[in-house]
Amino acid sequence: MPIKQSQDEIRDGTRNLLDKIGTAGDGFSVMFGAGASKCIDLPTMGELADMLEKKLPTCQDQNITKLLEEVLAVLKSESPDGTTIEQVLEMLYHIQFLVEERETKISISLGDIGNIDTTILTGGINFIKDIIWEACYKIDVGKLQNHKEFLECFMGESGRLRKLDVFTTNWDFAIEMTCDGLKFKCVDGFVGVFDGFEKFAVFAESPSEQLRTVYLHKLHGSLNWILNQEKTELRKKMNWSEIDSSDHKLFMIYPIPSKAKEILGYPYAELISRFSDAILKRKNPLLLVIGYSFTDSHISTKIASMLDNNERSNLFIVDPKMELGKVSEKLGFDTEKDERVILLQTGFVEFNKILKELQE
Repeated sequence: MPIKQSQDEIRDGTRNLLDKIGTAGDGFSVMFGAGASKCIDLPTMGELADMLEKKLPTCQDQNITKLLEEVLAVLKSESPDGTTIEQVLEMLYHIQFLVEERETKISISLGDIGNIDTTILTGGINFIKDIIWEACYKIDVGKLQNHKEFLECFMGESGRLRKLDVFTTNWDFAIEMTCDGLKFKCVDGFVGVFDGFEKFAVFAESPSEQLRTVYLHKLHGSLNWILNQEKTELRKKMNWSEIDSSDHKLFMIYPIPSKAKEILGYPYAELISRFSDAILKRKNPLLLVIGYSFTDSHISTKIASMLDNNERSNLFIVDPKMELGKVSEKLGFDTEKDERVILLQTGFVEFNKILKELQE
């Protein structure tokens, strides 16, 4: 049984973080995982998988139901600790790639299902996307207080930053809505007012001296990103009513794409490259990770490289259930005896309270 940290230890670690931000310069970045969205009542990836299983009886197509049941059965046998919606999507995307996009066509069978076709795969993915959208797109603005306090701590009137790089694997709109509420500029890689289109060059713009700016990088896509049929242009829809049924399959959210082609292609290669630049090319990189479980190898590899290649780098992890041994396993880097890696075994809400107290 791991030793639980005391409040004094968590407070000392938080104070250490604030001290290091002062010397990091533009090297300070934040990484948000699903755990940071629990306080706004959004489901975790595991809870979304449970929702999928419960809603399968409502699916009108028995072929889709059977496919998703088979996928869940396989994943449960391989992951006794629990299945996530990301794992379900990852498996479906891998099958889809083999069925649709290889020059040499391959027949795929799963359980009692023989020769899985494109229609069933697309239907299964869209069924899952419907569940994700219904569960995640609505956010109670009143519950964003913790996100608001977090950004204000670093970028408010008494904060020390004019700009902040934020990376997230979450698909929701929590950061965007928080920035709107605080009247911070949110640069998310798109330009345009009514029909935003991707222009990742905006990340390179110098922040205004008058306007505090959050540079938001959504590494796994977003609930309102739509890729055109030719897969050459990414658009951000401002209103869900603008997205018709023919667009639904182009809804850009992707799971742990460590082995899938998506991480090598548009737009994910660009986004992961910017994450890499933020933590590998700056003189004093300082990464604060909140509620993220290090499950993506393409992200974990970059973090391990930061620690391995730059003795001035620092990693702070905020997670009530995380252990340094687990971090070492995920990163492939021994963090347990490395003073540059600080684990704060607390949740996002409690962490914010300590930040606020120390700031006052």
